[in-house]
Amino acid sequence: MTGARPERTYAVVVGAERYAAGPSWDLPGPAADARRFTGWLRGHGVPAANVFLLLDPLPGAGGPEVDVTAGTAGREAVQEVLTRRLPALEGDLLWVFWGGHGVTDPQGHRRLFYADAGPDDRRNLDLDAWLTAFTTDLLPGFRRQIWLVDSCQTFVEDLGFARSLPTELPSGGERLPGREQFVLLASRPGQRAANDPVRQTGAFSRAVLAALAASDGGVWPPDMNAVADTVLGEFTGGSTGQVGGRSGGQSGGSIGPFAGSGQRPTALWHRSWAGDERRLEFPATRRLEEPVTDAALAELIGLLAGWPSMADRDHRQLVVGMLPPDLAGAIPRMGAPRPDIISIVRTCRRHPGGLAALVEALALLEPGSLEQRELKDWADRRLTPGSSG
Repeated sequence: MTGARPERTYAVVVGAERYAAGPSWDLPGPAADARRFTGWLRGHGVPAANVFLLLDPLPGAGGPEVDVTAGTAGREAVQEVLTRRLPALEGDLLWVFWGGHGVTDPQGHRRLFYADAGPDDRRNLDLDAWLTAFTTDLLPGFRRQIWLVDSCQTFVEDLGFARSLPTELPSGGERLPGREQFVLLASRPGQRAANDPVRQTGAFSRAVLAALAASDGGVWPPDMNAVADTVLGEFTGGSTGQVGGRSGGQSGGSIGPFAGSGQRPTALWHRSWAGDERRLEFPATRRLEEPVTDAALAELIGLLAGWPSMADRDHRQLVVGMLPPDLAGAIPRMGAPRPDIISIVRTCRRHPGGLAALVEALALLEPGSLEQRELKDWADRRLTPGSSG
């Protein structure tokens, strides 16, 4: 890609950490990542007036100080930029960077939640619809676009609010020739993206920012296909180059701590300038996908229903509390032991890596017991990749 100039580059940068839905939706990291990305743009000559920074940070949100005035990441502010401000502009290149919560709807569309999404009004942006809209005459001034999205794309059915997810689509437009979009997403439909609340960053965002920094070579924009390859290589351990001063797995400015630590997305989705798509699944440190049959699931439920400890609600809550937060939060809880166990096991089955995570959590109960030996036998038979179940 040639002919783009920083002074004629614009950007929409969104970081939503705090939501109207309440503290259970708090997500430390996206606002800090948005500031980091804004700082990177400004360091490469993109004018401050060309950056639309939209944030809803948590108290104590990190990231560098930037000389760009930030608005909020609520629906009205985002729509103002997308539907009014951008269509009136013309430039060589548009960047869109978004960090925050997301889901996939029953039709397979990726949805990104606005910061003012609440329990009774889960306001969201239909990412797929807007990607299409931005290749039409609704946005005539930007032929070339780069989209970087760091969000989960968990199925809404797993979260229990599919029917209350409102739909708002952009106006239709006429397709324009020569539109080029480069899109890199932190997850594919049904998958989650990892977040590191301690460092206040998403695993994907940290990798992308490090790859962008390492790609600096006087070309604008950087070679995004090479950036994508570097990001993919970092998460799979197959990178051929050093990223962001990486050395010996130390943190600092590198992304090394995410490789092999479990702090990584389960998949990346990528569409290149040419329009071809790539979906890369990451190998897990332990059994990411379990080909578990109904009979195997019933066997596990029967085993756990016979555990003395699993008859106790506090012990079941302890196990659920050791699961990944998005998985634990998706489990409908029942009062009686067996229905509760069924709900836990069935929900874990629907999440990639969920049953493996459940087995690891259960390993802390009744160590050395016959129950643990039976559970290990079940896992060896049922969770081994390629097993017939």
